[in-house]
Amino acid sequence: MTEQFDPRYGIPPRRSEDPAAKRYSRLVFEQQRKRNAEIPVRPSNISWFEKILMEEAGEGDARSPIGYFCNMVPQELILAMGAKPVRLGCGNPALVQPGDEVFSGEICPVAKASFASFLDEKSLASRCDLLIVPTSCDAKKKLGEVLADFAPTFVLNLPPEQDANRYGASMASELERMTRFISKQLGLKLKRRALLKEIEAAQTRTAIVRSLQDARSEKPAALSIRDLYVILQASFAGVPLVDWNREADKVLQEVNSYQVDRKRMRPRLVLTGAPIIWPNFKLLNLIEECGADVVADTLCTGIQSCFDPVVIDEKSKSAIYRALAQRYIFASPCPCFISQATRLSRILDLVKEHRADGVLHYGLRLCQLFDMEVYRLGAIMRQKKIPFTTIRTDYSLEDTEQLRVRLEAFLETVWEEL
Repeated sequence: MTEQFDPRYGIPPRRSEDPAAKRYSRLVFEQQRKRNAEIPVRPSNISWFEKILMEEAGEGDARSPIGYFCNMVPQELILAMGAKPVRLGCGNPALVQPGDEVFSGEICPVAKASFASFLDEKSLASRCDLLIVPTSCDAKKKLGEVLADFAPTFVLNLPPEQDANRYGASMASELERMTRFISKQLGLKLKRRALLKEIEAAQTRTAIVRSLQDARSEKPAALSIRDLYVILQASFAGVPLVDWNREADKVLQEVNSYQVDRKRMRPRLVLTGAPIIWPNFKLLNLIEECGADVVADTLCTGIQSCFDPVVIDEKSKSAIYRALAQRYIFASPCPCFISQATRLSRILDLVKEHRADGVLHYGLRLCQLFDMEVYRLGAIMRQKKIPFTTIRTDYSLEDTEQLRVRLEAFLETVWEEL
């Protein structure tokens, strides 16, 4: 297959041993874990999920780790080939500064922190045998070429529109090309039976996530949005889905059995916008501390990431590739596609379905895709008389109290509408 990057211009991977940065990075993890420990009601097995995100699990795992970005890469394909899929988008504020020392321009903190995770030779990112980067934004397009110096990298080309009739065949072909790249680089083979088995496990995950969503909508106090994000994001960290399903089903049982002693008088919000990645839970902390509940979201790192199942019409390999493209590309909530209609319709449906009192948009500084969608989103919310605001920030903690004031002011307007 044709190489995506010209090897003539490859450069040695940059490395940096910075003990202070390592300590600060670990401290950020621990601080958020301690903050989560203050949540009044938590699943009894939440530590199982936390250990995965803290990279305290997986010792002795012999599978080849494949790092990937965004939610457009089918985990099922990687798992079926006997590898370990690890989602690499980094949410650690401690790594933004090391990334900024390399990428000094106006680049989003996700890209800077994600690249900085490769500077440490012993990090999980650096241990990946292969990388997959979808072209979901300009930063990711160029990040793929930069990371090709660190490990064999496949850039997954996305269509400009979510038009399955027009681009469905080409995206199925692109996923096949990705499979051949993995096979060539790592010597792994894809077997149809193994793929169907992993798809079935992912379908079970979807069923659990949908049930958790419905249960939380009725009883938000039963499961904090912060714990839900810990649970969800642990499923992207390479753990076998059958193991995750087992533990997540225990959480679902506890949520279902939770007894509500009185009516919960807190504003109900739909959260939309940029990805919120562990341990950067700054906004989630503020929402709950200010007395509101997130009852639904459209974030690619939240409920929406696991909400749609792969639907198999027939079991030939070509049909399965088409089904994977339909689920991971054409059902994606990402704003990188031309039309905003899919996201707007989803937000309005969630407001109605979960009886939300308002919509909160999370804007990440220097992410133009999410910044520009606010124009139409805000206008539509005003037309529908749905309280709406956008909170724009970065990974730093310096603006926390300023954001708290803005959020409290918005929640006051929500209360006035109730």
